[in-house]
Amino acid sequence: MIGLAGSGRSSRDSFEGGFFKLMAEAEQRRTERIQLRIPIRVVAFSEATGEFSEDTHTLVVNRAGARIALNRNVMADDVVRIINLENYREADFRVVGPLRLADAPVAEWGVECVETDRNVWGIDFPPPLASEAEAAALLECRACHSQGLWPVTLMEVEVLDSTGVVTRACDSCGKTTYWTYADATRRPRELSPSDPVAPPKREVKVKEQVEKRAEKRLALKLPILVRNQKGVEEIAKTENVSKHGVAVSLAIEIAVGETVDIVCPYTRGGEKIWQKAETRQRGALPFGGMRLYGFHYIR
Repeated sequence: MIGLAGSGRSSRDSFEGGFFKLMAEAEQRRTERIQLRIPIRVVAFSEATGEFSEDTHTLVVNRAGARIALNRNVMADDVVRIINLENYREADFRVVGPLRLADAPVAEWGVECVETDRNVWGIDFPPPLASEAEAAALLECRACHSQGLWPVTLMEVEVLDSTGVVTRACDSCGKTTYWTYADATRRPRELSPSDPVAPPKREVKVKEQVEKRAEKRLALKLPILVRNQKGVEEIAKTENVSKHGVAVSLAIEIAVGETVDIVCPYTRGGEKIWQKAETRQRGALPFGGMRLYGFHYIR
C-alpha cells in the first residue's frame, strides 16, 4: 500500500491518471462478460464459512470468474469449490464480495478463480490485456481513512462499482478492513458511519485454504471400480484424484460415512489392488439418478 498523507498534487494526478486508464481498460474488457446461466454446485469446506453444498447458477461469466446467485452466507475472501454441472469441470474460487446489498431479494456475489490454469466454463475468452496486471485504483480504508494505490482485478472493479467496498489488509490498522474508492464521486452509494469498516474476524487464513485445496486435486479421468458394503460394484471414471482420495460420479447407492472398496486405476482382467475409503461427500447430479461422491482413502 502507498500512503498519501501529505502527498503533492502531482502524485494525486498520477494516481488519478492511472485510475481513469483502469476504467477505460475495464470498460474494454466488459466485452469478455457473458450473461449466461450455467448450473453450478458451490461447495465450502472451510472452518470460517462452514461446510455446505448448494446448487445454483451463474448470472455472468468472464475469463477470470463469475457473478453467481447464492443463498448461503459467505464472506469476502472465502474460498469455495465451484463445479460446472454441465461439463463437471471444477476449481477453487475466491469470493471477491457482494454485487447486491444485503436487503436485495437475491444474494449475488462476485467470484474469481484461484486456479488460473483451469477453464471451468469451457469458453474460449480472449487473452488478457498486456497492461491488465498493472491495473490499479486509488482506494481508501474505511477504518483509518488512509489511502493507497492498489492493484485491482476486473471482478473487484465490478464489486466496487456495485456495492462500493472490497477487502484489503491495512498496514495502519494491522488487520483486514473494507476499502472503497478514495474519490467519493466514484462510489455507487453513500457509506454511513454505521456501516461496518472491517469484516468479522476470521478463524482460518484464506491463503491456507487455497493452498490446502489447490494441492489436493488433479482433474484426471481414470478408470475406477467401486464396491459398496452390500457388495454392489460399479465401474466408472474419476472426476478428480489426489493422494488422499477421489471424486467420482456413480449410480449405486452409498451413504455418507459408509466404507467402500476401490480399485484405481482399474484394468479389466488385470490384478485388483483394493483400497478402503470412507465416503465423505455425496451430491445428486441433475440427470440419470447419478450422484457425485467424494471418497477419502483409509490408510
